Amino acid sequence: MDYIETWKEVIQRPSDFFRRMPTTGGYADPLTFAAISYIIYGLLSGLFSRGMMRGMYGYSGITEFGFSTAIMTAIMAPIVGIVSIFIGAAILYVIYKVLGGSGTYEGTVRFISYATAVMTVSWIPLIGWIFGIYEIYLYIVGGMVVHDVSMVKSAIAILLPTVLIILLVIIMVVLAGSIAYTMIFPS
Repeated sequence: MDYIETWKEVIQRPSDFFRRMPTTGGYADPLTFAAISYIIYGLLSGLFSRGMMRGMYGYSGITEFGFSTAIMTAIMAPIVGIVSIFIGAAILYVIYKVLGGSGTYEGTVRFISYATAVMTVSWIPLIGWIFGIYEIYLYIVGGMVVHDVSMVKSAIAILLPTVLIILLVIIMVVLAGSIAYTMIFPS
């Protein structure tokens, strides 16, 4: 696997890449790609987003970030990232099946793994969130191709877990607020 060429294809021509991407063949190549993306993200995030802030902005908090933090982030990022790929793929696979998708769990793991290409640039302070939006687009396109569903169904599958989490948080906040209110103002 040529990481740089694969990265360019995923970023520049995602529809073509996901159409040509085999949906079977094992997990080794896509997970290796994802691990490299996460290592790059961990190193650069640890060095620049956190480690360099101290020097650039005179930050002198209790926690100091530096090269060792960057190394630890680079080690932990691929481990946590790969685990999250498998969990996320399981959730998305079920949602795609409910929506009539015909893809496989392996295909889902594969498109999510390649969508991590965005991680190599998402660490950039202030504009990293823009690349996060592009990653959502990569997920939608990858899911659409792998599961043979419309773009609308793929967008629903990708965005549904986030919407459900937001609703759950709102419900928890409302419940906590009502419990606190009844404790402060018993009737």
